[in-house]
Amino acid sequence: MWNPSKAVLFFLMLLCITMAGIFFSKIDWQVFDVGTGKEIYRELQLPVLFFLLFISFVFPYVKKIKEEKENKE
Repeated sequence: MWNPSKAVLFFLMLLCITMAGIFFSKIDWQVFDVGTGKEIYRELQLPVLFFLLFISFVFPYVKKIKEEKENKE
């Protein structure tokens, strides 16, 4: 299984949350007023995907920090 370092996880978290922010700012908000569910889903797909990837990298990052802290003590 892939076991990335703490620095790689931090970089991936930073990249994912940045991409989520960029795609969130590009959402066409007019779709929410007159659009169908399919159009709304298409608008929210990428920001939500990158946010979920961010969350999935947070847990291993925090785990590595806790392990590092326990090893120092």
